[in-house]
Amino acid sequence: MKSSNKILVGSIAIVVAALLWSLDGLFLRPHLYVLPPPLVVFLEHSLGFIVLAPWLWLKRKEFKLITKKQWLTVGWVALFGGALGTTFFTKALFLTGFKDISVVLLLQKLQPIFAMVLAAIFLRERFSARFYVYAALALLGGYLVAFKDPLTLTAVAKTSMTIAGFSVLAAFAWGSSTAFGKYSLKNIHYGLLAALRFGFTVLIMLALAASSLKQIPSVGGEQWRTLLIIVFSSGAVAMYLYYFGLKKVTASLSSLCELAWPFSAVILDYILNHTVLSWTQYLGGLLLVASVTHVTWLSRSRTIVGKVQTGHGQGDKIGARTANLDLALAKNLPKGLYTCAVIVDSKEYRGLLYYGINMLSNKDCLEVHLLNFSGDLYGKEIKVMTEQYVRFPKKFASIGELTKQVSKDLKLATEI
Repeated sequence: MKSSNKILVGSIAIVVAALLWSLDGLFLRPHLYVLPPPLVVFLEHSLGFIVLAPWLWLKRKEFKLITKKQWLTVGWVALFGGALGTTFFTKALFLTGFKDISVVLLLQKLQPIFAMVLAAIFLRERFSARFYVYAALALLGGYLVAFKDPLTLTAVAKTSMTIAGFSVLAAFAWGSSTAFGKYSLKNIHYGLLAALRFGFTVLIMLALAASSLKQIPSVGGEQWRTLLIIVFSSGAVAMYLYYFGLKKVTASLSSLCELAWPFSAVILDYILNHTVLSWTQYLGGLLLVASVTHVTWLSRSRTIVGKVQTGHGQGDKIGARTANLDLALAKNLPKGLYTCAVIVDSKEYRGLLYYGINMLSNKDCLEVHLLNFSGDLYGKEIKVMTEQYVRFPKKFASIGELTKQVSKDLKLATEI
């Protein structure tokens, strides 16, 4: 499958999953309102695991490919994405009485911010300076959404902090699940990850829902039907589609596609329940979406195609020969160091792309270093595709300090 088609199919799968999630809070979960949230989560994941369990057998050979670190991330995804995230979300919805769920849904858009921050902390991903500005604006948007009248302290005090708190906790849990879910998919099948997530969540919820398991015999026929519908719509099926899509696209693009969920649900909430938000909540929602969209846009992969220019051979002084490119090719590229893939003569190499000040010349430069490459690149056309943002541009007091930093950068590039 061509790269462009792969990304399109993956994006569509995530959007479809997000649309299925939008049905959950409006049409499905209200029928389970009388049950304790932990019991609801336990039952829906138990039924979902039954549906997904065949992947454990079909992809059994891939178990040996899962590293210790991946097992930890799979456990994190099950605990936070499956058990805690779903429980927090269900609790928030139940506390609203399903009368003002737009606040709960809109606050989910903090999820991509949490995903990227946690990726920076635990996976050593880095972001450009503008990311932190938009992240702060997104947090402000989340505050405005949470309160109908955020400028009046008495109104803020009357607003349920519990509902807002559970909503934000759900966004954190699912955001962390996106970051670590992407890592878990590195060398295993999306169906296997979905099955492992549901299986581990069932085990976790056995402990969290222990006190309410005795209520299972009292679960009515309509509630069992609702649980089955959840499994084949917003539950197991949606999660399978989500991981299918996440396998094909970046986590950042996935976050953008997931915007289809809360806003389709908010529109349905307005149409069906006539829920009207205050002007500050609309403003907060717009600010939240705009900020998250900009964050996702900043994190997208860039492609640079150009001919290697003649340099001054200064890269040899710091232990990393670099290929210089025309600065004009860096238009709209945030300054900094990126890991990248480089195509030379139809062959792909791993590399590092740097855009920023060159302390040896004291001028801005755009240059790429290819790992495990030997040969002459001068005059050749190369294609560079950025991957992860590694660090900000830096000025160093000496060549020795720069050489040490380059050594660290090269080591990091081989580990990512």
